[in-house]
Amino acid sequence: MSRTELRKANGDIFFEARRLADNSYIYVNWIGRQSLESIIMGGNHLLHMLRKEACYAILNNNHEIVGPWDTGADWIAHRWAPQAKALGVKYFAHIMSYGIYGQNSFSTLQPQLEQLFEVEVFEDEGLARNWIYEKLRGQAQL
Repeated sequence: MSRTELRKANGDIFFEARRLADNSYIYVNWIGRQSLESIIMGGNHLLHMLRKEACYAILNNNHEIVGPWDTGADWIAHRWAPQAKALGVKYFAHIMSYGIYGQNSFSTLQPQLEQLFEVEVFEDEGLARNWIYEKLRGQAQL
C-alpha cells in the first residue's frame, strides 16, 4: 500500500492518499489550510489514481484541515465529483473536520455530492471504514 504526499511550495504536506492493498477504498487525508489550488491538485491526483485502477469507495478524512475550504466546493461538485462517479466511485465516507469552518464547508457541498454518490458523514475513522466495508459487501452480493 503505497502512500502519495502532495506538498505546498513551502514544503508543507497538504494531502496524503493511499489505496488499500485489497483496493477496497482509497484513503485521503487533507492537512492544514486548503486553497482552490491545493484542492484541485489533490482532486486531480485522486482522479489519476481512479483512472489507473477503478475503486468503488473513498474515505475522505478532514480531521487535520484548518479553516474553511469552501473556495473549492464548486470545483469539487461540478468537476471532480462527476468524473469520480464516471470512474466508478459509488460510496463517499467523509470524516468531519474538528473545526466549525471545515464542517460548514462540507455541509455546503454535501447535498451536491449526494446527487452522485452515497455519502455518509463520520467523526470516527473506524466507523467510516466499517461503513465502506458494509457497502462493499452489499455490492458484492448484487
